[in-house]
Amino acid sequence: MQPPEKLSHDGTHWMVTSSAGEGKKPGLGLVPALDKAIAIIEYLNWQPAEQATLANISSALEITKSHCHSILKTLQEHGWLRFDERAKTYALHPGLLGSVSKLLAIPMIDIIRTEISSLVSSIRLPCVVSQPMPDQTFMLIDKFHDPMRIEVSLPIGFRYPRDASAQMRAYLAWMPDEKVHTWFEDWKPVRYTAATLTTQKEILAELQATRKRGYARSRAEFTDGLMALALPIFGKSGEVEFVVNCSAPIDVMSGLEGEVSAAMRQAVQKIHQQTLARLPRDFAG
Repeated sequence: MQPPEKLSHDGTHWMVTSSAGEGKKPGLGLVPALDKAIAIIEYLNWQPAEQATLANISSALEITKSHCHSILKTLQEHGWLRFDERAKTYALHPGLLGSVSKLLAIPMIDIIRTEISSLVSSIRLPCVVSQPMPDQTFMLIDKFHDPMRIEVSLPIGFRYPRDASAQMRAYLAWMPDEKVHTWFEDWKPVRYTAATLTTQKEILAELQATRKRGYARSRAEFTDGLMALALPIFGKSGEVEFVVNCSAPIDVMSGLEGEVSAAMRQAVQKIHQQTLARLPRDFAG
């Protein structure tokens, strides 16, 4: 299987980019037209502008051209999309932000953004914040990086799979045992790289090591050449609300692991203090 993200180097700095993102096909929801509209928005969030034509959108998402055109026109009328008459392409329009502007003002997210921005300024390595989703994936909701050194070029809305090594371990490590075993019930191992752990026994051992260590770690298990450290951010209910993940080439992160993990734990502790989070008894952050 092709890894969902890849590490590349252009001679001056490193970049983490997506090698996936073809667009999520509409599901079988209660309102099929709404499913299709959401799929179109997600598709446009991924694609280069020159590929976002009616023909490409219709083909990628398996929607008839006439139906696809009607949905595109509706989204355009609501100010969520714009249409380039010359290139015959569609793109997301800032009007979409107006419809979700309240999300941008959620106090917890504002606190997280402030503390993680400060963290990245200190360690000069990129961090991303993702949110566990109902389908058990992790959606990237914000990213912080130093473009002169290492840049995360994944788009907001990128979905890490449920078993993305660092995020998954940060998410599961402090959960009750019964919830962890439930997570494994419909898990199908995927070997993203040669280093990926693919047995339940191996992963359970790594979850135990994560609790003992105080943070999750992945060494080229999800992306070749990339080492990642991750921590959960808990909410007032005691559930994992977000996951913060910091990554860098293995040779860079290996030498900085102690310094970076300590800084990450301090940042997460500040977030928890400000949000009055309820923490698991054995979580030290």
